[in-house]
Amino acid sequence: MTVPLKPNEARQLLPKQCYYSSTWFEREHQELFSRSWTFACTVQDVPHTGDYKAVQINRYPMMVVRTKDGSLRAYHNTCRHRGTQIFEEGKGNCRHGIVCPYHAWTYNIDDGSLRGLPKKDLCFAGMNLADWPLHAGSVGTIGDLVFVNPMARPDEDFDTWIGSMPKTHMWPHSLEGLFEKRPVRYDIHCNWKVFCENAMDGYHLSYLHDRTLMGPDVEDQDWDAVHRHWVSVAFGENPSREDSHHATIPGTSMSGRRPVVWQFFPNSGVLATSIFFSAYVIVPVDPERCYLELRTWMAPREKGGEPKKEGRRSGTSGHGHIMKDGRRYISIDELGCHAMEALDFQIEDMWVVEQQQKALRSPMMKTGELADHGETSLTFFQANILDLVPLDPP
Repeated sequence: MTVPLKPNEARQLLPKQCYYSSTWFEREHQELFSRSWTFACTVQDVPHTGDYKAVQINRYPMMVVRTKDGSLRAYHNTCRHRGTQIFEEGKGNCRHGIVCPYHAWTYNIDDGSLRGLPKKDLCFAGMNLADWPLHAGSVGTIGDLVFVNPMARPDEDFDTWIGSMPKTHMWPHSLEGLFEKRPVRYDIHCNWKVFCENAMDGYHLSYLHDRTLMGPDVEDQDWDAVHRHWVSVAFGENPSREDSHHATIPGTSMSGRRPVVWQFFPNSGVLATSIFFSAYVIVPVDPERCYLELRTWMAPREKGGEPKKEGRRSGTSGHGHIMKDGRRYISIDELGCHAMEALDFQIEDMWVVEQQQKALRSPMMKTGELADHGETSLTFFQANILDLVPLDPP
């Protein structure tokens, strides 16, 4: 494996079939996601001994557990007996052991070892409990964000994978004391890479989002490559009038800049401003469908007022949503208006990537020239994909 360098010119590297081929999609899961680090939760989700957060990491049900010595461990959320998912997605406490609800097989929180099971002498007389621990994953943290790898011994440990991610005026800062808005899941009918590339595309911001983000123009943007990751900074004052109505997150400063975006390869990211902080995962579902899982934190009060109600610029305007399990589910199909009338930049992005996906299968579709100043990030992203999932497998 060779980590690509930041390119000077933008060009399309992936054939269009890579955005809808079932065969390629399966290769991505086997050769990329099976060994990737993915955002799972925050340290605030699991503050006490035995606290756990059960999450879906691509195809892997996983859990992050706070152990007795205060460290974090990751286990596959799958009982070694008959494969039952032990914990439903969400948070809880298992201080006295990780217990499968099906047959009460019980595992230790500190190392995942199988501690006991009912009727062992009668039903499993020759069984050695030490042979049946929970499958382990790996955990790493940056700031308050927790990342999980489904491998117990990843090809790249977390420190190598994260690289020298820069500390900026925006992040990492503590999430302690911030108010978390209701999580949102966006159901998107496009290939996961189409959405990732949209998130990294600086060329479209002044046009697709002219009524929501209002830029910035490409000449006011810059980005850097950190290991396999993409970090974008947009310079210039933020023109939004809404910013003055929010309290500033302690430890941050706009310093004449717009939001900073980190795209953690392959499918996690952070959007940091002085008024809100978001972490997200783009989860592949099938070759032409994914969902965006978004969590957002803000300072708890407006200047001299109550907590700010959920608004438009953070992508949670309330259009076309269904409430379930403490989460908002948003789909273009459920909107009561055209997506471009919702005044929500996330919905604008959802609409345009679905429009792009619809045309990918056209015999006439062939990617044209890419913008050297606004789309070199796409070339970098695709080069990283091809480094791990080559077009001509060995």
